[in-house]
Amino acid sequence: MGGARPAAPEPIEGADRSRGELDIRQLRVLKTLLSEQSVSRTAALHGLSQPAVSLTLRRFRTLTGDVLLTRHGTGLARTPRADDLVALVDRILDDIDHLAGREADFDPGTSDRRVRIVAATGFGPVLVPRLTRRLREVAPHMVLEMHAMPSVAALQQLLEAGEIDLVLAHRQPTSPSLRGEQVATCRTVCMLDPRHRLAGTARIGMDDYLALEHLSPNPPHGAAVSPVDGRLAELGLSRRIRVSLSEYSLVPFVLSGSDLVFTTAEPFARHFRTFCDIAIVPAPEAFGDMDVSLFWHERAHHSSFNAWLRTIVRDHVTEIC
Repeated sequence: MGGARPAAPEPIEGADRSRGELDIRQLRVLKTLLSEQSVSRTAALHGLSQPAVSLTLRRFRTLTGDVLLTRHGTGLARTPRADDLVALVDRILDDIDHLAGREADFDPGTSDRRVRIVAATGFGPVLVPRLTRRLREVAPHMVLEMHAMPSVAALQQLLEAGEIDLVLAHRQPTSPSLRGEQVATCRTVCMLDPRHRLAGTARIGMDDYLALEHLSPNPPHGAAVSPVDGRLAELGLSRRIRVSLSEYSLVPFVLSGSDLVFTTAEPFARHFRTFCDIAIVPAPEAFGDMDVSLFWHERAHHSSFNAWLRTIVRDHVTEIC
């Protein structure tokens, strides 16, 4: 729903949080209510009457001490407390389904769950359109959420909390609670303005590379999360980053007419060369290829949904690289 967000309502007067018992069926209704933000649509999806859905909402309002859904324009909007509950309810139902063996019945064609993926920014322009089309074909009721790469500590917490399903990155963090696999390798290349003095070379040498000034998706202090600066650090080297930006779609426009160089995986560079005038030159040989890895939390390893999602993403990544 668009428009300004409603102000957070006051807690319900006299709400007794000790009353009311959690009911799995009611949790599933609550999940749909928070997603659809509509009593009538929730009733239709669950084959219930609207008064029955309203009663479930009242029970959770009493249990949480919050109205959860409040009038906003012609519809309903979630309160901040309800926003917090979305991931929690999903996680509880996922765990219950896994315990009861219901995940064996996972059907992407009917599932309405959210798909939550963290991906290194460079994958966005080439992967997300393909992934979106595929999910619309085989899982039309699912909602795709693409998240930017957070810090390593924050990423670990999100995976442990079940708020992220899958991570696509160039570097896999080491943790006993994470599973992972390398799914592809991509050649490391440099993007340059076609008029750059090195645009026509067969490969940029390391001495020339370090003498250049660089455009990077990470600030100079973000070397730990960068496959480029991470590799340079392993070699005892560093580069001069003059411009850092998080929006990859701006890269070719910033490079145009400048003497900056942008180092990336070849599929990203090829994607932009289809509609932008840029030169692509292999990066210094010492970089080698960029690994592309998937990783997920141990708790999701045996999940039918997560295994299905890993297959979908893996297939598209290998196709791109």
